[in-house]
Amino acid sequence: MFNLDEQAKIFGVTAVENLFFTEYLPDASGEQVKVYLWGLYHSHRGAEDATIKQMAQELGLEETQVEAALRYWERRRLVERVSDKPLRYVYHSLVQRMLTGQDGMADDRAFILFNDAVYAQFDGRRKLRPNDIALAYEWVQDLGLPQEVVLMLLNYCADTRGSNFSFKAAQSLAVLMREDGVMTPEEAENYLSHSKRTHQGARAVLSQFNLRRLPTEPELALYRKWTQEWGFDEAAIIAACQETVSANHPSFSYLDRILERLKRQGDTSARAVQGKLEQDNLDAEQLKQVLEILGVSSQLTFTVLPAYRALRENFPHDMIVLAARAVQARRGSFEDLEPRLLAWQALNLQDGASVREHLTALKAFQPAMFQVFELSGQEGRPGEQDLLRYRAWREAGHSDALIREAAAQARSSRQKLSYIDKVLSSWQKEGITTAEQARSKAPAQAASGGKKVSAQQYKQREYSDQDYASDIDWLEIARKESGQ
Repeated sequence: MFNLDEQAKIFGVTAVENLFFTEYLPDASGEQVKVYLWGLYHSHRGAEDATIKQMAQELGLEETQVEAALRYWERRRLVERVSDKPLRYVYHSLVQRMLTGQDGMADDRAFILFNDAVYAQFDGRRKLRPNDIALAYEWVQDLGLPQEVVLMLLNYCADTRGSNFSFKAAQSLAVLMREDGVMTPEEAENYLSHSKRTHQGARAVLSQFNLRRLPTEPELALYRKWTQEWGFDEAAIIAACQETVSANHPSFSYLDRILERLKRQGDTSARAVQGKLEQDNLDAEQLKQVLEILGVSSQLTFTVLPAYRALRENFPHDMIVLAARAVQARRGSFEDLEPRLLAWQALNLQDGASVREHLTALKAFQPAMFQVFELSGQEGRPGEQDLLRYRAWREAGHSDALIREAAAQARSSRQKLSYIDKVLSSWQKEGITTAEQARSKAPAQAASGGKKVSAQQYKQREYSDQDYASDIDWLEIARKESGQ
């Protein structure tokens, strides 16, 4: 006789009993709550033409999810399916159901048997809520898992997580089992046995972190990845845990980065992992030594460690230490190590011993090169590259006296050492091999406008060891430290 217009139905109010929020909502999933409220809304509107397909589209769910949610509310006896063709549901009063004692699960024979089996499984070890059993029954109805498999799953969760485990958390394992095709008790036995080892392994990792709690699902997922995909066994993972001791807050994600690096290096056995970690610790200690020489804080050790390992792939540690000494003498930084090492490598120097031999030989040219600096007016003191240059002059056949004469004539030049190179090369082409010959040519050069100074005209002085001090003198420090 009476009805609401369509706008009144749309803009009106759908009443939800308070009992729903206090007694039912906390136990229900998000999909189940959405379906219940959507159906309640349409029941108030009298929308008898609503369909499962429409419901799924409007709620952003799969039709199977809608059907599963409706079955859940049927078992909670809040909704009753009164017709299949056409499909019709009736919403019941929550107050009436509770007052009449009809708020339990529906009188479903299969469900009753399942309910009894679950209670027998736990045998008083925990208080089971109706929603717990209803959720587990969804794994039978919606996931298609056999009842025996579900009971095995519940027993596994009680063993690994304690009898008061969350059924909602256990559902994720039920879904995984379905996705992996676990459909028989034998398959479940193998699957859950492996999962139990995963759980125990993850707990062992937490113990290494001094954490007394159960592993989370993301942590279990990481552990499965380490063992099933990357091939690490428990002993290797526990060995890798020792690397997390230096971390302020050790975690599975931190351990994951360590294991990922170890995996890239090849062998994932416990012995190999232990050896790699020992090498890592050695690398860290060696790097600290290098940073100390450079005057850099050791707090940067783990930041710079990858760069140091890259150097170690091509150069031995004792050679890197000598490079650090050389770089520090010129107030360089860690980034200057590689160019220095590459320069030595270009000279076919392969280790610290060959570098020391090389530098010791170069020191023999130091007094002579110091005189070149004085004669030419070159600022500073001779370093390794300067001594290499002097050696090249001598190897080209130029006498010390001829080199001094070239240095004196380079005094007015801006690029003094480069000028000496050019003068010596020019003299060699002209067949000039003595200082006397070079000086005899000087007047003609002066007449052409160049101002030259003869080495004979330059007043030389006596030089002390302190005068000869240069950036190569760190070699003596390094020699004493190595006991050579």
